[in-house]
Amino acid sequence: MKNGVVITGIGIVSPLKPSDDINAFWDALCSGKDAIRRSKLPMLNLERQWLMASIDMYSFENFISPENKFQVIAESALGMAIEDAAIHGHPNVGLSIGTVLGNVLYKEKRLMENTEGGKIRESLSFPALYLSERYNLNGSCMTISTACASGTDAIGVAARRIMAGEADIVIAGGVDVISDFALLGFHTLQALTEEKVRPFDKNRTGLAISEGAAFVVLESKKHAVQRGAKIYGKVMGYASRSDANHLTSPHREGRGLSDAINHALSEACISPNDVDYINAHGTGTVYNDLTETKAIKRVFSKTAYEIPVSSTKSMLGHSFGAAGAIEAICCLLSIKNKRIPPTINYRERDPECDLDYVPNVSRYHNVRIAMSLSAGFGGQNSAIVFGEA
Repeated sequence: MKNGVVITGIGIVSPLKPSDDINAFWDALCSGKDAIRRSKLPMLNLERQWLMASIDMYSFENFISPENKFQVIAESALGMAIEDAAIHGHPNVGLSIGTVLGNVLYKEKRLMENTEGGKIRESLSFPALYLSERYNLNGSCMTISTACASGTDAIGVAARRIMAGEADIVIAGGVDVISDFALLGFHTLQALTEEKVRPFDKNRTGLAISEGAAFVVLESKKHAVQRGAKIYGKVMGYASRSDANHLTSPHREGRGLSDAINHALSEACISPNDVDYINAHGTGTVYNDLTETKAIKRVFSKTAYEIPVSSTKSMLGHSFGAAGAIEAICCLLSIKNKRIPPTINYRERDPECDLDYVPNVSRYHNVRIAMSLSAGFGGQNSAIVFGEA
């Protein structure tokens, strides 16, 4: 990105405890801590417990009711990013939020209670509107919902606005919470695992859903340098491409994802040999992991076998719109700390998934350029490249 787009702040709330401490999050992730546990649905009182990675509602100062969780974790992560970047009260700050379901728990509760009113809180645009008012962010306000690529796209679109000279600062990220609707929907699709999440493993059986909120502060490099801001890294390239193939199933050869990777590398003006780490979408489902591996090999050819590829969803589960934003932060922290988080629960090599997935143990590595990949229902594919500033 020619005009220079850098990241000057980070905020995250994840299922790892403590949920809102970025250093503790990174330490836990690199130590291979698994946040996926058996829990009950947030609304329906069913006897069965499901594998999921949920945020403890008692971990905050005050107990959070399920219908308020979305708002609370979004506020917490956004506030952390603003404080980290020291931009509180700065004029003309934009906001770009990626979400798949918005505050669906509020709607579920209202439907269960059979009450009327409050419909604005159910719209996907409400969180961005509410947060922009809450933190006096009077720049552009956008909501992006591109399936499980939403968080990545929110960051990529924000970077493009800065690159085009339309804004100096934009806060971007994603947020979603576990809902009965989402969990039971994925159960119906037979996408949920009943055991460990094992991305790229021969015996992988599916994903576990999760929740979280993550935001980064994007800024033109010129503006960041002028105000003396600390810089985590830079956005080098971004692309979003469609499979144009099927409403739920990915293209079997990874057509859309490989296209997104190629265009992101082209915008970054780098070759495949320059990438030091790939944070994979890595859900742990049979077809996603195989398709993603094929897409990587399609672009990187023999170099694909030399690049560490890991899935943090093996520990965090799949948090929908928050996933891409969380994984973007993982790339930035890998660049900062020169350490790659592992893919845990990896036991048996799949002959068709034969890359270096950083199995079970984190690795110190000179990460200068990292790429994050996201793939969602409907063939939504996004790739974003981060580098040292």
